[in-house]
Amino acid sequence: MTPTRLALTTLAALTLAACAKRAPSTSAPYDGPSGDKSYSTAESSADGGGYAPAAPSGASAVAGADYSEAADEGDWGAPEMEASEPAPSEEAFAMTDSDSAPVAVSSGRASRRAKRRAKRAKASSYDQRIQAGTLTAGTFDDTLNWGTFSSFMANMTQNPSVAVVAERFTGPMTTIVVTDAAGRPLPAASVELRAGQRDGRPLVTGTDGRAFAISGYDHGAGQLQVRAAGGAWTKVRPGSSVNLRTHANAAPIRALDVALVIDATGSMSDELEYLKVEVRSIVKEIKQEFPNVDQRFSVVVYRDQGDDYVTQHFSFSPELRQFEHWLGQQSADGGGDYPEAMDAALEITADLPWRTGADTARVAFLIADAPPHDQSMAPTMTAVEDLRSAGVAIYPVAASGVASEAEVVMRTSALMTGGQYLWLTDDSGVGNSHAEPHIPCYSVEALREAMTRMVLSELAGKRVEANPKRAVRNVGQSNAGVCAPLRMAR
Repeated sequence: MTPTRLALTTLAALTLAACAKRAPSTSAPYDGPSGDKSYSTAESSADGGGYAPAAPSGASAVAGADYSEAADEGDWGAPEMEASEPAPSEEAFAMTDSDSAPVAVSSGRASRRAKRRAKRAKASSYDQRIQAGTLTAGTFDDTLNWGTFSSFMANMTQNPSVAVVAERFTGPMTTIVVTDAAGRPLPAASVELRAGQRDGRPLVTGTDGRAFAISGYDHGAGQLQVRAAGGAWTKVRPGSSVNLRTHANAAPIRALDVALVIDATGSMSDELEYLKVEVRSIVKEIKQEFPNVDQRFSVVVYRDQGDDYVTQHFSFSPELRQFEHWLGQQSADGGGDYPEAMDAALEITADLPWRTGADTARVAFLIADAPPHDQSMAPTMTAVEDLRSAGVAIYPVAASGVASEAEVVMRTSALMTGGQYLWLTDDSGVGNSHAEPHIPCYSVEALREAMTRMVLSELAGKRVEANPKRAVRNVGQSNAGVCAPLRMAR
């Protein structure tokens, strides 16, 4: 061995020994202060590869520290601090034929980060090219426009697919407003109906203190009487509005349960990826706008009988990161025919562990482009009635492909529960053509703003109007959500 090679060999051995002394020991994952595993999420990671959690509260800031995603797709534990650079192995040193100095061969931190980025992209499944606020939507409140709604229903009684629903909603609607001793809206108040000698269907007020009794559905013929919270019976004319003041004290809304019910069949493929980004953004905005409200979110996705699954769901959780992860896994597939298993999805939604307190706003967004099967109309409406009894306000969001049959089911669901009807429009340029609803007046705005406004209305206990300066376009004329009468041409 030449003197030069002997010196280089000795140097390599000494370097290995020194590195071995500095080799890090394996440590437990960081659990946050006092074992708290919660941590916030940033809007996006610096490298654009999906959502990257921010440094845990209480942890010392380390320049360039990289907090990895969960260990696998089914685990959302606390982030694990990145380990120090491992000591190079003996094979990491190679000698050249010219007796040059040893060269360290290591994949390095860059390759590990690349792997993590690829893993995060696979785990999140959000299209990074899509910007939130792209989709546009119209909104309409049928509870303020019964004439428009009942006329549409009367026409749809001739459609055999939805006649069983439409024929129950052509009679007059009575609006019942329940307030507390101070005149404030009383949420979650029980309302009893009596028509003639027969009791009607029990109702529950929304956060705005309103409930709606439909003649032919909630009660039969005869003199209508109503009472709230066990108070005195009051006679009322069907089709009118009545105010019932109680001795109760209304509690402020301190909690929010939101369920996203999403049609994930193949026909939704033109818009589902956009909807995922929009929903994620809306939920994050709600979280940030109302930090003092105890919020939980759930997702129910559905397809149809014979598909890979009929329903899947992620139950209520306050953990936004878990919600985002699960939502990101969803993709559009299956279906085949026009109707889908909406009934099964709404049954799952009704069975979710909704909080029952009067201080909780309960909201379900039903995002779909097709109605249930004809034979499933009755189970669908039963599930809607169950949600109504639980005080859940349904806000349907009609996607491209919605025809009259789906419009009947979705608008009926909104009216029964005190919600509003939303539908995507062509203004965004996304997706297939969107059918015009049977509605004479509405404004188009960003879907993100419309859905956030619906939640704000539930939390405020009153209708929150759209900002007219942000309207994309207007159809017809309205005042505070009420369509102006159409003038006959002379």
